[in-house]
Amino acid sequence: MTNETASMSASKRTSATSSPRHNQTARPALPHTPQQPTRSGSTSFASNTSPSPSFRSEDDAIIFEIGARWLRAGFEGSSAPVCVVGFGPEESRRAGDYRGWIQGSIGAARLPQPVNAEDWVRAYELWRPDSREVDLGLVEDKIERSFRETYNQYLLTDAGTSRLVLVLPSLMPHLLLSSLLSTLFSRWRFPSVTLLSSATMSATAAGLRSALVVDIGWAETTATAIYEYREMATKRTTRSMKTLMQETGRLLTGLASNAGHDTETPHEISVGFAYCEEVVSRFAWCKTEDHEAFNEASKTLAIPSPANPEQEYMDVPFSRLSEPTEKVMFAPGISEHELDDEEKSLPLLVYNTLLALPPDARGTCMSRIVFVGGGSRIPGLRHRILKEVSGLIDRHGWSPIRGKALERQRQRLEQLKLSAPKPPDDTQKPETNGEASSTDGDIVDPSKEVPEIDFVEQKLRRLNKEIPVPVQGVLREIESLGPWAGASLATSLKIRGMVEIEREKFLQHGLAGATRDTDHPVPDRRSGLRSGGDRSSWTLAGWA
Repeated sequence: MTNETASMSASKRTSATSSPRHNQTARPALPHTPQQPTRSGSTSFASNTSPSPSFRSEDDAIIFEIGARWLRAGFEGSSAPVCVVGFGPEESRRAGDYRGWIQGSIGAARLPQPVNAEDWVRAYELWRPDSREVDLGLVEDKIERSFRETYNQYLLTDAGTSRLVLVLPSLMPHLLLSSLLSTLFSRWRFPSVTLLSSATMSATAAGLRSALVVDIGWAETTATAIYEYREMATKRTTRSMKTLMQETGRLLTGLASNAGHDTETPHEISVGFAYCEEVVSRFAWCKTEDHEAFNEASKTLAIPSPANPEQEYMDVPFSRLSEPTEKVMFAPGISEHELDDEEKSLPLLVYNTLLALPPDARGTCMSRIVFVGGGSRIPGLRHRILKEVSGLIDRHGWSPIRGKALERQRQRLEQLKLSAPKPPDDTQKPETNGEASSTDGDIVDPSKEVPEIDFVEQKLRRLNKEIPVPVQGVLREIESLGPWAGASLATSLKIRGMVEIEREKFLQHGLAGATRDTDHPVPDRRSGLRSGGDRSSWTLAGWA
């Protein structure tokens, strides 16, 4: 009996094991680790494979923001780049070169001999706006090395397997743009490269469709007016962080050689670039009308001495550290007509850009001013720029006509107004029908006091009570996450950009294969990017 029972139970276990239906309900599933969700929302995976440890999908685009000194890279959908890579001598060292660790944390603060200001910064920048002074072969080698190290050390993926998006300034020379694209397409097998304007992406990162983007960059400062994601006007000036670094280097050279005494600023620089950049990033500031700032300016600051920064310190008046910013960014004591069109101060740059816009676009952009770039982090600089722009508006209005003849005409009109006889007093006149007297006794026409009623405007306001009225006509600053974050947001929408360069077409024709858009396709109001159309030919759009 016992043997029959055992055989029957064994047969039942065999049948339950062989039946798929009984296999699902016979015993509970073993505990396991759930799969990590991907960014695309797909949770399906094979039963014999382990869960994916990455949140990144394979079809996510890789975004590179390339500037004159820095390269930022990361994946679409992220709020910040994965890495920031420079183009200085420290990033160009070969294997076995340990000079960066031998010289200390802030490098060689004192140079063996003074050098020219232009030669002092040449080794730390990738390109210059003037293509005649650029070694294109060296630029291509630096770009190739930076991309290769970024993929191998930070992105940890194969180059050429994902879509590539480049965020570039729209004023980039065609020669440099051609060298950049030639390097990418010839060294790696990218199927296509999408170009996005840094100014438009800065406005996108601020949640705006229209803005005035002031980019205080390395080689130049640009003011770009964007209306409905289109660049309406762009103006530039050479007053930028490069000029500020050179002026600060001259100031520190004079202070170090004369033990802090007030002397004339030398023409050559003898302090190290890394030391000067550290001083600018920590202590550079701009004067404002705040009384506390003036009280702080009377104090003395102890900074590491360029001769021996690890042990010795040098006393510097805090007010002296604001002089380079004051001299470079605002050009005090110089009249507007004495400055070249590309040497205007930053307040004049912003004012002239707004002046070049139509009235409706001007009222929208002046209420949405976005400051980006390395110079926007200087304390007090943005407040000072807006303050002086407001003063220019009060002084000149929105008329481009000005000069000595116009000032003499205004003075003559004011004198005529003061010398004109006053009208007789009408206090004794009786009131008439349809007229009402004011508190001063003057006869006032009621039609001039009561504003006209716009019934259409009142009906629209009743129908759209919950729609907020947009702010226009006042100077206002809005914060932005930067061009890289805006490109990450726009790329994650999976919309094809207005400039998408295919590999085969570029290798055949280069930039000459780009055609100029004569139809001017209307972009999507929500994204500002072209969502369709013929791709038989491509255009450079803002880079044309």
